[in-house]
Amino acid sequence: MQGSPDPAADPWRRLMGIAYEGIILFGVLWFADYAFSALTQFRGHPGALRTAFQLFTLGVLAAYFTYFWSAGRRSLPMKTLALQLQARDGGSVTPARALARFVAASALAIGALAAGYYLHPGLHLLIFAPYAWTLVDRDRRALYDVLAGTRLAHVAAPPALRSVDV
Repeated sequence: MQGSPDPAADPWRRLMGIAYEGIILFGVLWFADYAFSALTQFRGHPGALRTAFQLFTLGVLAAYFTYFWSAGRRSLPMKTLALQLQARDGGSVTPARALARFVAASALAIGALAAGYYLHPGLHLLIFAPYAWTLVDRDRRALYDVLAGTRLAHVAAPPALRSVDV
């Protein structure tokens, strides 16, 4: 896809992708976390097992997003909304770059939540900063896209899938 990159995804399409991805992830995390809880007898109490549970959940998310963001693959919400994660030049994203995007997005989200918890509750609003960045960035990239060198593009459907007038 190098040479003529696809147009950037608009903020509305991005927001719909986040919402749809959240619905899919509810099921993925429910089954994965249920398996963790069943195998370890974790019941939500503070301690080492809770930390392990949180790291396990973060690992499941990392695996999910690294897989679907790399090598031209797309998750169901991305296919439905005609979205694809691309390298800055429009090419495919490597697994390392997809993982870097996930780490950047997670760090920004966790940092915003920690700032709101430890410093001032109003700082919880920083959770929206990466998304708000798409409104001011010339290429409509989120803050984590800038950090990871990626872009979310709106890709056209293949000719075979477009509707045909009869």
